[in-house]
Amino acid sequence: MLGLKDKTAIVTGGASGNGRGIAIELAKAGADVAVGDVREEPKLEKQTETTSEVVRSEGCDAIFRKTDVSEEGDAEALVDATIDELGEPNILVNNAGIFPPGSIDEISPEDWSRTFEVNLDGIYHCSKHAIPYLKEQKHARVINLSSQLGLVGLAESSAYCASKGGIANLTRQMAIDYADDRITVNAINPGVIKTSMTKPQLEDPELRAAIEDNTLLPYLGEPSDVGQAAAFLASEWANYVTGHCLVVDGGWIAH
Repeated sequence: MLGLKDKTAIVTGGASGNGRGIAIELAKAGADVAVGDVREEPKLEKQTETTSEVVRSEGCDAIFRKTDVSEEGDAEALVDATIDELGEPNILVNNAGIFPPGSIDEISPEDWSRTFEVNLDGIYHCSKHAIPYLKEQKHARVINLSSQLGLVGLAESSAYCASKGGIANLTRQMAIDYADDRITVNAINPGVIKTSMTKPQLEDPELRAAIEDNTLLPYLGEPSDVGQAAAFLASEWANYVTGHCLVVDGGWIAH
């Protein structure tokens, strides 16, 4: 078992999707979790419990704070609430993200800007306020959620690809800045995972077939697959891993 007992994690965008999977797997490894998201309820109908409730069912403490990571004040309040109720954070997972589609000549200026405000500015805001506390920890981790689309392109995905590519290289840069503080900084680059974000594509038979054809493994990923990757990077098993992008995509970009 990956030992995260007595560790405190902040997970943004943790109410649903990959963030939910990450929060739950961190709790299974023993971490208390602060969930920050714009809504507390999960987005899939089959999920009847909030992420915080599931974390508590694993025997760990949890809090939820309504958080729009594009707003610096919200990010700061999430960090403060974590410290007040769970203790100083050891682990920051910058997961919150959005995906407005569109090629660069089609996407609206508002959607372009909003994508960067959430996907990249959110990492800046949360990291800025969490890192001073991470510097005080003997065990400190930052995990940024990039995407396979931070490494390869996809049609009609200009803002998302650009922002996720930025996250991949920001991760490498942050690893350089905080190595002397013994803070490891890594990214996870998921492929198509079964979440509310991908539900419309996976319910379209033609699109699902195309996704399955491009995935080497004969099944699609679950949020728990991303969560287990995060639990590894958060653990002592990854003590010597930093500045790395861990691709969790079933082999999509291998061909």
